Amino acid sequence: MKKSLPKISIVMPVYNEEDKIEKCLKSIRNQDYPQDKIEIVFVDDDSTDNTLKLSQKYLVKYVRNGKHDYDLGKSLGIKNATGEYVMFMDADNILTRKDWIKKIISPLLEDENIVGSQPLWFKYNKNDAFFDRYCTLYGITDPLTIYLSKRDRLMLWERNWKIGLIEERKEYFIAEFNKKNLPTIGSVGFTIKKKLLLKTNYDPSFSHLDCIQDLLKLGYNRFAMVKLDVIHLHSKSFSDFLGKLERNLKIFIRDFGKRRYTWDASFWKKSYAALAMLTFVVPLYHAVRGYWKVRDLAWFAHPFICFSVITTYLKMIALWKLGLNS
Repeated sequence: MKKSLPKISIVMPVYNEEDKIEKCLKSIRNQDYPQDKIEIVFVDDDSTDNTLKLSQKYLVKYVRNGKHDYDLGKSLGIKNATGEYVMFMDADNILTRKDWIKKIISPLLEDENIVGSQPLWFKYNKNDAFFDRYCTLYGITDPLTIYLSKRDRLMLWERNWKIGLIEERKEYFIAEFNKKNLPTIGSVGFTIKKKLLLKTNYDPSFSHLDCIQDLLKLGYNRFAMVKLDVIHLHSKSFSDFLGKLERNLKIFIRDFGKRRYTWDASFWKKSYAALAMLTFVVPLYHAVRGYWKVRDLAWFAHPFICFSVITTYLKMIALWKLGLNS
């Protein structure tokens, strides 16, 4: 069995993650996958805390970034990966079971037409921080993906993947994506054949959606949405949640001329998304429906988060179009 399993490189960009990194690395080194076939490519961005010291006992492969840019860090990680497969993880991700890697790579080994695989849920823990529970319940880190039909995870109570679905198997769904229906896959446990990554424009900066768009153009369009969950400790507070969204939008604006992925949605779809998020009515419906399935008050943060997110986005985009961004 050991000889039949391929080597996998886990690309992990890090910066000052001392409060999270050990749980993440321990979950990898506790896998029942052959440890000599797990390479952790630890791309450090000149951390100033104990991140590097704490990671030493987990046999990571150190790569220095120093540019304070996660996309550059991921590109460096890909260049230094020696595995046949590449998985993308962050320090705030934790694998939830000892056979997790076997489960995520299984579709790629069973079906040569499958390009990459991704877990379907975030792991729920009622003792997590309020906003971590919010992200877990909705399966998102950005509520806009719900209303543009671009989310890459299921809500906690959902059991069936629908976007691009062509077949359901016991352990995963098979989906075919195209320019119009492509969800925001490519992170938090996403696993892919390295030889395919090398066909994309991943260098010098890796944007997962851009590179998946490259693969779609080359005809690689079949993905496995695996019936697995993964822990994602995203935000302890609302300011943390909103700050990460603002950071990502700033990066999008900064790199707009270089980006190949576009949010393919009609004017009416975008208008619906904005209105739905601003009016409270549709988000409240989702909150009530979710609460009926899983009794957690974090569902009801949704209308307020949607309103704050869309107003922040509209403001930042307006300033960008006016040339007033700092």
